[in-house]
Amino acid sequence: MIFGKFYACAAVLGCLLLVVGCAENPGKWPKDKVQAKIEEKLELTELTLNPREGGGFEGTGKLGGETVTITITQDPASGRMSWDAKGDRGLVETGFYELK
Repeated sequence: MIFGKFYACAAVLGCLLLVVGCAENPGKWPKDKVQAKIEEKLELTELTLNPREGGGFEGTGKLGGETVTITITQDPASGRMSWDAKGDRGLVETGFYELK
């Protein structure tokens, strides 16, 4: 009887972890969460993002006095968010964030 309860609790916990893990997929993040991660990774201020046709986001931000144009692609299947950033003073950066 005790083992039955243990396995039932373990199964429920496993399902909860699976659901929470899916919610954390960067390929499915909403705009506010994407914006926070991009601001953190690129150390941007004044970031403004808009949805792109076909998924992901695009927008502009500031890095010091440089204006940066950003294109963000989200891939739900791989759990990945990637970006390309180009500044008006020569900054070029690509990167990605994924959970494994």
